[in-house]
Amino acid sequence: MKIVQQTIASLGSPMWIDQLEQPYGSTAVLARWRHVNGRLQISTADAVRVCLSLSTGQQVRHAERDRALSKGVLAGDVLVLRAGIPAETAIEGDADVVQVFIEPESLGQAASKTVTGSLSSPTSDALKRAVIQLFVASRLDDRRSRCAAEVRLRQTVRDLLAASVDDERRHAHGGLTPMAICRAERLIAEAMDSPNSAPPTLKELAATACISTNHFIRSFRQTRGMTPHQLVMARRCQRAMELLRQPNLTVADVSDAAGYSSPAYFIASFRQQLGVTPGAYQRAVARKG
Repeated sequence: MKIVQQTIASLGSPMWIDQLEQPYGSTAVLARWRHVNGRLQISTADAVRVCLSLSTGQQVRHAERDRALSKGVLAGDVLVLRAGIPAETAIEGDADVVQVFIEPESLGQAASKTVTGSLSSPTSDALKRAVIQLFVASRLDDRRSRCAAEVRLRQTVRDLLAASVDDERRHAHGGLTPMAICRAERLIAEAMDSPNSAPPTLKELAATACISTNHFIRSFRQTRGMTPHQLVMARRCQRAMELLRQPNLTVADVSDAAGYSSPAYFIASFRQQLGVTPGAYQRAVARKG
C-alpha cells in the first residue's frame, strides 16, 4: 500500500511493522510509530486507517479538502480515516501511535461511501476493544487471538463507515451543545489529573450546562453515546493506559495512581473495557521489536 510508504516518508521508520495474515487474501498492515512532532502528507489514501494513540498530550490537526479536525489526544483514543481522500495531519508533542492500514476492498461499499457530516467516523467502545486486542495479540505473538481480533476490527470499521454521521442533527434533537460537553469533560479531566480528587458529582456536571441533573444525563448520553459515569470510567482507564507505558510501575502502582479502589477491581474493570488485562497491555507496549 502506497499510504504505508508515504507515512514512513513523513514520520520515519516505524518501531515495528507487521503484515497481517488474511484467510480471504486482502492485505492489512499493523505498525507503531514514536516521534516528537510530525507532519503527515497523504496524496491519496489507498487504505482505511485506524489510528490508536498509546500516549497522552499531543495535539492533532487533520485536514481533508475544505474540512479540518483539531483535538487533544489521550491514550486509548481511536480515529478512523477513510480511503480515497488527500489529507494532511500535523502532530504536536510526543506521539506514540499504532496504525492499522486496511485495504478498502475488504470492507465493501462502506469504505467508498461519500463523506458527509463529521470528518472522521465516530469511535466506539467496540472499535477501541478490537484495535487494542489486535495490538496486544500481535505484540505477544498470539496468532489465534490476532486473527480473531482482526476479524472483529474489520467488522467494526465496516459498521462505523456505513453509519450515518450527523452531529448537528443529533444536537437538534435534544443533545448538549459542544460547549456544554466541553465544560463537563474539562471538569472530569481535571479530577482525573489529580489522583486524590473525587470525580465530579452529577449535580456539579449538570451545573456546567445550567440544566437539571436528569436532563443532563439524558442529553449527555444522547450526545456522547455514554453516561457521565461511563465517561469517568473511560477516562480512568485511559489514565491507566498512559501509566502502563512505564515498565517500572507494577499493576498495583498503576491501580493506585489511576484512582481505582483495589488492584483486583482495576484488573477486572480494565479487562471489561478493553478486552485485555493490564499486565498483557503493559507487556505489549514494552515490546519494541
